[in-house]
Amino acid sequence: MDRIETGMSAPHHPLRRRDRALDDAEALRLLEEAEWGVLATVDEAGWPYAVPVNHAVVDGALIIHCATAGHKLANLAFNPRVSYCAVTQAETLPLELATRYASVIVFGRAELLTDGEEKRAALRALGLRFAAGHADLVDREIGKDLFRTAVLRVRIERATGKARR
Repeated sequence: MDRIETGMSAPHHPLRRRDRALDDAEALRLLEEAEWGVLATVDEAGWPYAVPVNHAVVDGALIIHCATAGHKLANLAFNPRVSYCAVTQAETLPLELATRYASVIVFGRAELLTDGEEKRAALRALGLRFAAGHADLVDREIGKDLFRTAVLRVRIERATGKARR
């Protein structure tokens, strides 16, 4: 995860609770372990749109699939900058009025994969993440649905992780 610090890079706000901060390696590991997260985009009028999706991490980037048209893609055509939040180990602690958790927030730019082989490889990585040991099934479904599936790659510009254990 490279922390890019240019004028147009992802925003940087220091964590208020530094005692709960995760280092980059822990944050990436948490992202790899999380089964799903929430992708946030913004439309032309400035309205945010956040949608739960599942993901895979491939070569340090998030891979997300979706339909070939819709709210998410319309927003990304206007502005490719996104935020993605994943939470694991969530457990409420009623007697403490608190929650135990580990979370990561990613900032990056989403791009639509258009190369057929690159798209197929990304979908395969995503499919095998959730259906390990069923490569034949994953390959069959990709062959059947590739034409009606869009694949996004989010290149991570910055990520912050935090945990209350």
